[in-house]
Amino acid sequence: MRALRCQGPSVLPHQLWLPHPEFISHATGMDYYEHPLEASLRFHARFDVDNGGPVHVEDKPLPRPKAGRTADGGQRSDEGFGTVWHNASPFTEPEQLWNFDADPWGPDADKAIEPNYALKHYRWCFQPDTWPARRAAEDAAWAKVDALFPGKFTDARGFYCTTFMWGICIFGWDVFLMALGLNPDRTGQTLQRISEVTVRMHEYFATCAGALFVCPHDDLCITSGPVAAPEWYRQYIYPQYEKVFAPVKAAGKPVILTSDGDISKLAPDLADVVDGFIFESSTPPDPMFEAFGQSKALIGGIDVRKLTFGAPADVAAEVKRAVERGRGCPGYVIACSDTIPANVPINNVYAYFDAVEKHRRQ
Repeated sequence: MRALRCQGPSVLPHQLWLPHPEFISHATGMDYYEHPLEASLRFHARFDVDNGGPVHVEDKPLPRPKAGRTADGGQRSDEGFGTVWHNASPFTEPEQLWNFDADPWGPDADKAIEPNYALKHYRWCFQPDTWPARRAAEDAAWAKVDALFPGKFTDARGFYCTTFMWGICIFGWDVFLMALGLNPDRTGQTLQRISEVTVRMHEYFATCAGALFVCPHDDLCITSGPVAAPEWYRQYIYPQYEKVFAPVKAAGKPVILTSDGDISKLAPDLADVVDGFIFESSTPPDPMFEAFGQSKALIGGIDVRKLTFGAPADVAAEVKRAVERGRGCPGYVIACSDTIPANVPINNVYAYFDAVEKHRRQ
């Protein structure tokens, strides 16, 4: 939390995303699928991670991944998850996006290419009388995590669709991009209508006393950069961000934005509305550190491609390079810029942990 508030902790924090069951089993001597709680406990006893890593609060066996394709035609990952981007969208024409009814009780509330993001699921955001029971359940879940993994996880809140991602998760890329190209104004207006749900959700987050920061997610860019012209983001995305984040900022909670793709062209504008960035390997790290190293929390900087395709020595050099660049930044948090997924060689994951421990305390 000192780093997220740019207060320069004496030891560089380490945040981790590790969907790598094979490594967890190897490092703990415990089958992750058969005993997820015990494997999680052993992992955190061995590795010094400040936020993240495997977390299970009961030892109920997990389903093992199945090879091949999912029912919707997506390819399963090494962790067994199918992609959602191959689902058939209930929307086929841009006019359906432009005329979308954003009322969570309206006729379009049950329609989304990714069913979890159908607006009917977020009616609770508009029902403040239900918030106390929701807070109590979330607080109880966090208390269980804190009891099992003291000091290893920081209570936070976040949501996958802030504004931009609604276009992808409700309509799908094909319809969303077609609509954006044909009529960027009407498309932006639709996203703003939908993200009134996100405004209400963040009003709820602001009431969660145990949540120390908020971590919204919006994949604003692709590998090559912004999906739309920067002016479009200025007109339709950032003003909505100001509305979304206002209640949590008023509650004193830092806002740390996660985005895929190369966000370097958008970062100067985004810096006006967020307190920090979680950025992936597509974003050149040096400009981020040069522009925001003294004023924003920066989480990332270690390129997962080095872990995936390099030798252990390459991994060690990559970690050293990132840490040396971030050491003078009061808000730097060591992290592999994406995740450390299951296709990273086990020896390279060990090299990563060894290098982090070697350099974070110097």
